[in-house]
Amino acid sequence: MTTVFLIGDSDDTGIESLVKSNLTNTYSVTYIKEGFVSRRGKGYALLIIDTPSLSEAELDECLVVMKADGVVPSAVLPEKSIVIACSENAEQLNALETFKQRVITCGKSGKDTFSYTSLTNDGIVISLNRELTAFSGKKIQPLEIPVKFTLELDNAYDIIAYTALRLILDDYDSEIGLLY
Repeated sequence: MTTVFLIGDSDDTGIESLVKSNLTNTYSVTYIKEGFVSRRGKGYALLIIDTPSLSEAELDECLVVMKADGVVPSAVLPEKSIVIACSENAEQLNALETFKQRVITCGKSGKDTFSYTSLTNDGIVISLNRELTAFSGKKIQPLEIPVKFTLELDNAYDIIAYTALRLILDDYDSEIGLLY
């Protein structure tokens, strides 16, 4: 099982919606938020904890997805953790400078690990701008991923961070480009 923390305001539900409507197609997702627990899907087990903050994480490894306005956890994260962060949030980036864990930035700039080259009302082309190592150890080379969506998104960061999460989970195999 892989543990994923979504950190930020509970009213920010963009990534939550993507997880619940799409990630459950390929994973068994146990989702915990504000005392509510649900389990959906089949496949490899993911534990997703949606929380405004994190004070302690005694795990071997985990993924942390910062919501766009999330505050970086003060917890000591496991050494093998990966943190997905919003490059548009200066407070997040400044706080993450002291982290020894791998930080993956998502935003509008080509300097980010993930950015986008095109955005329309029903799709986005997401760019992986540098080699990425998935949790499985698989190396993923820079590429562009066209993503169609039907959900109402408040910001591009949600879909970029969600796509980064799926790549890190090594969810694509031969599906790259057919994400939804």
